[in-house]
Amino acid sequence: MKKAEILTANNVAIQYEMASLIQRILAFVLDGLVLTVYYFILLLLISGVSFYDSSLSNIFTYLLFFPVFFFYNLFCEINFNGQTIGKAALGIRVIKLTGETPTLNDYFIRWTYRVIDIWLCAGALAAIFISSSDKGQRLGDISANTTLIRLNPESKYSIKDILKIGSNKSYEPTYHQVVRMNDEDMLLIKNTLDTIKKKPNPENKKVALELVKKSAELLQIEEIPKNKTQFLTTLLKDYIVLTR
Repeated sequence: MKKAEILTANNVAIQYEMASLIQRILAFVLDGLVLTVYYFILLLLISGVSFYDSSLSNIFTYLLFFPVFFFYNLFCEINFNGQTIGKAALGIRVIKLTGETPTLNDYFIRWTYRVIDIWLCAGALAAIFISSSDKGQRLGDISANTTLIRLNPESKYSIKDILKIGSNKSYEPTYHQVVRMNDEDMLLIKNTLDTIKKKPNPENKKVALELVKKSAELLQIEEIPKNKTQFLTTLLKDYIVLTR
């Protein structure tokens, strides 16, 4: 599963699982079904008008369907926090790779590239770029510096999982400045530790090392222990004792 790194407010890199190509295709199909249903409902509504004046019926069709068809994605993503009905159903949404909320201009850029990515080549170009890009981006995403993430990742934790770690009452915190961090940062550390335990590959170890560096920089810790895993575990325990 591809992941994208987003910086938190505390300048700690957090990883999000990106939407797969299959999820994006299914979201596209669902949005197409929504527009199809809307079209047939529209036909039923204007069927009475066509009985009296067929030309007037055509005018209603052009005015009420084509604008919705062309601007559906742009309107939904702008007004529903980076989601269309299809994206919401699949649990995915558009985000900026800088950690910021996409602007109107970002959504507009993504939308304009749909002509190239999807319509002119039946989606083949979008599929190629999404599959081959490190961050799962089509041309529109690359231009707008955006991507699609999963809102319900395969591996996630709640703050309750952190509290289960437990600490002895006599435990003396090592890094009192850990209170500068927040629950989100602790969830990231917990997830990273679990990932390394399950898959201790070079890529995951590199992510953990970067997390250690960012955490130490935030907490102004000059001397980092050689055991990086133990360092992150200590931060978790210190946070529990000092904040709970």
